[in-house]
Amino acid sequence: MSQLRLHQDIGGYQFEGPYLGLYRIPKNQGLYAIVSHDGKQYYLLDVDYSKTIRNTCQFSSRKECWEHFKKGNIHFAFLQDENLDEEAYNFILKDIRQKIKKIPCGNKSTS
Repeated sequence: MSQLRLHQDIGGYQFEGPYLGLYRIPKNQGLYAIVSHDGKQYYLLDVDYSKTIRNTCQFSSRKECWEHFKKGNIHFAFLQDENLDEEAYNFILKDIRQKIKKIPCGNKSTS
């Protein structure tokens, strides 16, 4: 049986996920999104760039913020493209944060 990949639109960009665990989250660079799910809706808690997505999601200093604002379980999503570099990811990140004003965790003035 083949596994289906989940996709979530975040600020007009297709993220893979959200997944409940970290096992599908890549270890290399890209954007990650922290999402909570209350059984009915998804809520975006955080989005950022990381050079090591899985490690950042696992050991982030923002975990306390995620726990504070979560509604249900915390899920992880990511955007990764081999054609994008750090500058391109940060451009996308800035665009998402401009489109979605009420993201409770993370740096709201990403440059």
